[in-house]
Amino acid sequence: MEQRLRSHYASLSRAINFTKMADAKAASAVVLQIALIGALAFRAAPLVDILKQSHCDVEHVIVLIITIAYGVCSLCSIGFAGWAFFPKTPRTGSSLIYFEDIASIPYKAFAERSRQLNPTTIEQQLLQQIHQVSKIARKKMNKVKCALILSGVTVVSWAILMGWSSVTASAAN
Repeated sequence: MEQRLRSHYASLSRAINFTKMADAKAASAVVLQIALIGALAFRAAPLVDILKQSHCDVEHVIVLIITIAYGVCSLCSIGFAGWAFFPKTPRTGSSLIYFEDIASIPYKAFAERSRQLNPTTIEQQLLQQIHQVSKIARKKMNKVKCALILSGVTVVSWAILMGWSSVTASAAN
């Protein structure tokens, strides 16, 4: 039984590490988007001039479409990354392993219930926690995957907009 409990605890630790990795990747996606927004804002004047044109020539339409694609994908990437930071973790009220359940009961009750745990109950609660944390990790990773795919689109559209801005600024000089 002791070996199984150690094995379960190692599994729980791995699942928790996957949630941490998802958070780190989500943070990277947000930082990337902020950096791209800052760089584009610094070089946006020529693009704004194109977008201010009252007529709908090809250049205006293309810049407008790429700018909208960039903006939508950037906001969605930040949204998915932010959503990954806030998993839903329902409190069951019965686990002596899950921090929300532990925090919801008074210390004396927690201590008393902990002393009465037998190895089978500990194993059951560990398995429930492994399952719950694994579901959270999967949800986080799926949201981060969406954020990173959208980040790829924003990098491409950002590069096009930055190039367009440089060409337009050079042509104006």
